[in-house]
Amino acid sequence: MPADRRRTYLAAAVAVLIVIVAAAYLAFGLLTARNSLGCDFLAYHRAAQRLLTGTPIYDLSIVRTGECGIYQYPPPFVLLALPFSLLGFEVGRLAWIGFLVPCFLVGTALLPVRREIRGVVLLLGVVSWPFIFAVRIGQVGPILYLLFALGWRFLDRPGIVGAAAGLGTLVKLQPGLLLGWMVVRREWRALMAAVAAIALGAGVAALVGLGQWLDFATIVRRLSDALTVPANLSVGATAYQLGVGEQIATLLQLASAGLVVGLVALAAVRAPRDVGYLVAVVGSQLVSTILWDHYALILLLPVAWLLERRQWWAVVVPVSQAWVLLPVMPTAIYPLAFYAVLIGLLLVGWMRPAAPVAVSRPALA
Repeated sequence: MPADRRRTYLAAAVAVLIVIVAAAYLAFGLLTARNSLGCDFLAYHRAAQRLLTGTPIYDLSIVRTGECGIYQYPPPFVLLALPFSLLGFEVGRLAWIGFLVPCFLVGTALLPVRREIRGVVLLLGVVSWPFIFAVRIGQVGPILYLLFALGWRFLDRPGIVGAAAGLGTLVKLQPGLLLGWMVVRREWRALMAAVAAIALGAGVAALVGLGQWLDFATIVRRLSDALTVPANLSVGATAYQLGVGEQIATLLQLASAGLVVGLVALAAVRAPRDVGYLVAVVGSQLVSTILWDHYALILLLPVAWLLERRQWWAVVVPVSQAWVLLPVMPTAIYPLAFYAVLIGLLLVGWMRPAAPVAVSRPALA
């Protein structure tokens, strides 16, 4: 048999294996979800229902995060969730989950790395707890993953980079850090595209009654004080859970945020564009006072970059977050993974700079 045909058959067999593993993990994850199935979608559904009844989409009586059904996203995001909410909660959450899975698949297909690396990332991703849990509860992580991947792939097209960052900011506030990266790099065309996307989304949302930005600011201010929430895995929250006093833990969180912002600015000035972009992507999640474990899904982007440059140690990051290892892995691996990838990007980017890999078109195999 010719070598080319053998490689084709092997690639097909690997693709089939990945599909089988992904389907099995996802099905088991959904079937065992119990009360957590669609937990975050419940928040979107409630906000959409409030919009339809003409009542405020934010519940200002809530003062603590970490529970199901709390809407704490920018007002325009309701527009994306509205069509799913119109189906009713039970059908809508399944349709929403059916939307999130392709977001992850397409995002992985867009990664500007070799197809073998995309296959590895896909396999590591579908068996990881961040992916399974994000899809299970209906969280927006796969959407941000897709937008970040889109921006990375088209880094040479400022309009797409900016639009992706702007849309990400309308989905969840943290991607707004990318606008700061654009300012430091003087990527004015990308910044204009980001501002235009945000303005357009906010304008359309305002026309249908989604202009409650002051309420959103109130919710963010109240719920960002999550240091003592057990599920929060930010640097400060992790320190608090390990026995550090609340005041010192708060200072550690502020110091961590300041360090991350400084590293993003430094990478914007000194590192290659792709490195700086990915540092900003990682920093956008790490700078927040809230870091849930499923936020680690976006770490697959810098992991792909590192693996493309033969930094095989990076595979430890998604492997350590595999669902099967969840009972034995300490939660501290999550903030450590964010920092490990952030430092890895900077060190490898400076020591072994390389131009982005040219890929003719995205493909999963």
